Amino acid sequence: MLRRWLGLQPPSNLVALHAALAGTQELFVSLGESRARQFLEHTINRLSHRASARGGLVVRSDSTSLLALFEKPEQALEAATALRQELRTWCMDVDPAFQIPLDMGLSSGAVLCRPPHFEGETLLRASSLAAAAQGGETLLDQGVVAALPPQLALRARATLPPIGFSHVGKAWTFEQEPTAAEPEAAPALWLNLRSPDGRLHLSFTPDRPIRVGRDAHADIAVDNPAISRQHAVIVWRNGSYMIADVSRNGTWVRQRASPEPVFVRQGVCLLGNSGSLSLGRPPRGWRAPDLLFSVTPPPFSVVGA
Repeated sequence: MLRRWLGLQPPSNLVALHAALAGTQELFVSLGESRARQFLEHTINRLSHRASARGGLVVRSDSTSLLALFEKPEQALEAATALRQELRTWCMDVDPAFQIPLDMGLSSGAVLCRPPHFEGETLLRASSLAAAAQGGETLLDQGVVAALPPQLALRARATLPPIGFSHVGKAWTFEQEPTAAEPEAAPALWLNLRSPDGRLHLSFTPDRPIRVGRDAHADIAVDNPAISRQHAVIVWRNGSYMIADVSRNGTWVRQRASPEPVFVRQGVCLLGNSGSLSLGRPPRGWRAPDLLFSVTPPPFSVVGA
């Protein structure tokens, strides 16, 4: 464990891992500033917890990056893989359209420990390598490669450091393990949405998001002042439909199999076989829901798409 690092005498050799989210400007365009900042804060918190769970000590973090220390290079590389998987899962849970690369740099060497401050050339090299990485690369310095077990060292490929990072010295790109074969996709189902009065009845295929809100250009436009212009997005993922609430007042999902509605605000909820949606205001016995939904096999003819 890393508790002994908290003294004034540091170990002679540690591995610093700097992980940085790349391409975050697209989030601000799609989510707006306040929601994008909130999303990034939650993302870094999740990645920090994942690094700690892999035996790392997170010594620094901000809205788009974190810096963690590990005892062994293979431990740091395992954590790097876990961080990428955590980011991929988290982004898909929020919005399958989000694809945020995670650039990482790993450096091995002495670290000056004066809690709560951690300093030294090792940390600077890790940060420089992360800044030099592109498109989700993992860059290693010579110290990390030299300390790797042979089976891992074979996956390190020498590369030239980009201009401006010459103080890093020779750098290596660490080749990621091949992704496991994807499981066979679940049969594609259709989502049927209709209003309680029957005036609206549309069916959607799972190949694109369904946007619900007060905006006249939404796929399902519902005219109610309690509903946000962009209220929710419904997407098909991993064999199920999922509703992601992006509204001000929230969404209530009542599944047919469960009488108790689920309140969703700035979060996600899976949609079962059938049920109802109340947008912007909670369901009441005297108040009809805004939409009824059902998930069915593809019909022979499309009512609407």
